[in-house]
Amino acid sequence: MAEATFKIEGAKEIEQMFGDLPKQIKQYNLWKALWRKISKPALNDMKSRVPKKTGRLKDSIGFFTTRATKNFMGLYLGPRVKKSFRSKEKSGFYGAFIEYGDEVMFWGKGVGKAQKFMKPAWDGNKMKMTTDAFKEATKIAASAIKRHEKRLQKYGTLGY
Repeated sequence: MAEATFKIEGAKEIEQMFGDLPKQIKQYNLWKALWRKISKPALNDMKSRVPKKTGRLKDSIGFFTTRATKNFMGLYLGPRVKKSFRSKEKSGFYGAFIEYGDEVMFWGKGVGKAQKFMKPAWDGNKMKMTTDAFKEATKIAASAIKRHEKRLQKYGTLGY
């Protein structure tokens, strides 16, 4: 599937804000919390656009991370292909067939009819996501500092 990237308004400021926090607070967790918070509307929109007759595809849509996402402080949003979700079967593998059915020939079987659900959800929400990012980042940083202070008071430096 195609990867979508975009620039956040104030990304350098957010990176600096997260970088100024104490070293015990993991920046990756803050970025992950930020991405989850600002992309929640896109996730809900994506789930609402999934064709009804696709079975478990709607359940497989969510946020997930990989080893590679730690390198660029991000996460993936879309149907998860591997491992189980609420059932023992893989259920998100055919998300690409539904999204890109009119563009790609799958296993030499021909081209199908696309029912786009990811791209319209992404396009409809990305501007709101970029404008809300700095406000949400300040909230996430403030809550991380509070947790850090409580942990230091309760356990001292051994709490990490």
